Amino acid sequence: MRLLTSASGLKARSGAAWLLTLASLSLPIGLLTGCTEPAPKTSEKASGELSGRTGELAYVTDDELAKFVNGTPDNAVKFPEDNFVKGRENLLALKFSDSEKVLKDGLDAAVKSSAGQTKLGQYCIRLNNVLYEEKKYKEALKYGILASKIFYKQPPEQRPVPLWFFNAHMHMGFCYQYLGIYPEAETQLRKAINVAASAPAGQIDWKFHRLCYFELCDTLKRDHKPKEAKLAQEEMKALEDKHK
Repeated sequence: MRLLTSASGLKARSGAAWLLTLASLSLPIGLLTGCTEPAPKTSEKASGELSGRTGELAYVTDDELAKFVNGTPDNAVKFPEDNFVKGRENLLALKFSDSEKVLKDGLDAAVKSSAGQTKLGQYCIRLNNVLYEEKKYKEALKYGILASKIFYKQPPEQRPVPLWFFNAHMHMGFCYQYLGIYPEAETQLRKAINVAASAPAGQIDWKFHRLCYFELCDTLKRDHKPKEAKLAQEEMKALEDKHK
């Protein structure tokens, strides 16, 4: 699935991220190719709402990991499909606060009905995207982290298509960058780039692949890594040349 976008739209990171959301939020579950989670990295710079925890654990509690990622679905509870759909409609209409409300209203049912399953991961990505647009970066990270952990634990046939992974890592990278946590931003942006590079042709628009390189270059410069930034710039140029 190719994304329709303009060059001017890509100048604004938020606008570009929203266009990616437009495409990815409607994709069905399918076979994932080339997505293997690297070992997690932590940084002394990574700090969040949870005292004494670093890296990803700064934004997610043990109780949330137990319920969202390792919980057992309750077949007696129905997945909140109406909230899931309405959340997308509000998101695409740029009604971010309405989207957040309707998604959070259905979150408890989503967790109970689909704990540890791809559907809950997708629900979390939708909420992550909305919170990102509202500049609630720490909370957005929580749901991005939970979603990615759910996605990566699935057997291949139950994983979503690569664009969902790309969406998660890209938005987490942007959140970390806004928070000034550059090592973690680098990690997530590189994951997004790797997913884009290995995805089947046409699933991820190359302009979003390029956007992640652009933000990676900026992140590396801000983190005082000029050599790595130069290399990323060269890789981005090679990508651009490939699509001339």
